Amino acid sequence: AIGHSIIGILDGDESNPIQLNEFYDTEIGDYMNGNLSYILRNLEPGLHTIKIKAWDTYNNSSEKTLNFKVLESGNFELENVLNYPNPFINYTEFWFNHNRPNESLDVKIYIFSVSGKLVKSINQLVQTAGSLSRSITWDGKDDFGLKVGKGVYVYKIIVKSNDTGAVAEKFEKLVLLQ
Repeated sequence: AIGHSIIGILDGDESNPIQLNEFYDTEIGDYMNGNLSYILRNLEPGLHTIKIKAWDTYNNSSEKTLNFKVLESGNFELENVLNYPNPFINYTEFWFNHNRPNESLDVKIYIFSVSGKLVKSINQLVQTAGSLSRSITWDGKDDFGLKVGKGVYVYKIIVKSNDTGAVAEKFEKLVLLQ
């Protein structure tokens, strides 16, 4: 209906609404869900907000606001690096948030004993649809396939974007129980 478009308001600028109707796709077989994909270009680095307003076929409107941060180009950041469960017995999954959604990422994880001995190397190519990766697991075995002893371990995660070559890395701790 007239005036019932899907619109986005960037940083409170009501005088320049972004028409988003053509960027919305419904989920097949589900009248209540869909996806909206739109690239915001040429944003200044820093914090931003976008408010989305949409209408349903019964003339009901809904609004949601999303806060996000634009980084300087070239900066690659890892946040919320963790392994879950931690402590673990049989396996643990490595999770991290990054600012390179939809890019192919080369992930290397090096697990060390507290004395600094390299115990396990994991190399995996990751393709994420968003900014969360949680597809890498470790079964508590070393590079020779032997179960490592219980205790505290340190791991270094290095993530490289195959698209831009940007690299980010972090150190964290994990605990293995047996």
